Amino acid sequence: MDMRSSLHQHAPARDQTENPPTSALLRWALPAACLLAGGALAAIGLADVPDPVEVPVAPRWFAAVLALVTAVLTLPTGRPASRRRTTVAAVTGAGMLSASLPAVPHSVLMLVVTALSQVTGAEGGFETEIPWAAVATHLAVTATGILLALWAVVQHRVRLGRCAWCGRLDAEPPAVGVRTRRALRWLAVVAVAAALPYTALKLAWGLGSRIGAVGDSFDGVTLATPGYGDTVLLGALAVFVSVVMGAGVMPRTAGQKVLHLVSATFGTIGSLMLLPVSVVGVVMMVVAPPASGGEIAPWIFTLVYVGFIVWGLSLAPLTALYLRATRQTCRRHRPGTVAGRASGRASAQQPVQA
Repeated sequence: MDMRSSLHQHAPARDQTENPPTSALLRWALPAACLLAGGALAAIGLADVPDPVEVPVAPRWFAAVLALVTAVLTLPTGRPASRRRTTVAAVTGAGMLSASLPAVPHSVLMLVVTALSQVTGAEGGFETEIPWAAVATHLAVTATGILLALWAVVQHRVRLGRCAWCGRLDAEPPAVGVRTRRALRWLAVVAVAAALPYTALKLAWGLGSRIGAVGDSFDGVTLATPGYGDTVLLGALAVFVSVVMGAGVMPRTAGQKVLHLVSATFGTIGSLMLLPVSVVGVVMMVVAPPASGGEIAPWIFTLVYVGFIVWGLSLAPLTALYLRATRQTCRRHRPGTVAGRASGRASAQQPVQA
């Protein structure tokens, strides 16, 4: 037998858990993003740059410090991060997001309204002066938080000896169960029902109705006014996307793949916007309940924010379950070591219907 082949045969198998399938650039991307996010938060804090809308957020210096701590915790070491380090990084990352995530929905809204105002020439029903430094920082911090979540998922998968790309032991996805299909349908029904009141209100106001309007702030509002007709279109798109995900459309043909991508993207972005708005709405309703005397009747405020809460809490799991149920064959399948695969199988004794 050739000596080189003999040495190759008896050489110890490479522990794939030591180096997850990511390039050096990607491994350093998260710590670098955390450092940049911390620096940006410190900068807008020192310059006292205002947020687009006054919302309850954590102090910027606090989030900046936690961003730096997160950068240290996520430095690549050549091996998967331990469960304890991953958990601590997730906690510090949440602290980093606490100064930006609640402000993201209003930041995105300001960008949309401003863009539409430039296109249509119509003026919105509120001030749209954008503090660009604050908006850019909040979006950058949110993107860093998404990278952190992906990092934590990959670390968990590699520790279990699963494929870092798909999280499974086998390249083929499991069959979609009846309970999953039923859950998709019910979550879609709730998401659609929660989207209708806000969309209907915007449509009514854009058409000239003054339901729930106490003052004269809605005078002159039309569907062409930024924040009204565009919101109706987005609401209709949200209903369509929820129906698509509830039906469990599989990405097999080219058209279905496009539909799948649009639905998953819209559902993810919608969840990221609705969940912070829901938290802010709950805090505002508890700390400063709506009272009479404003431009909008108190029951409108309650209806809208309760709808946001239900909408966000149904759209987020609907999107996650739809992505899980429509997984395809992993073309980059790289399971871990024999010991890791055994650990993964031991943790998955009860098969989960996807």
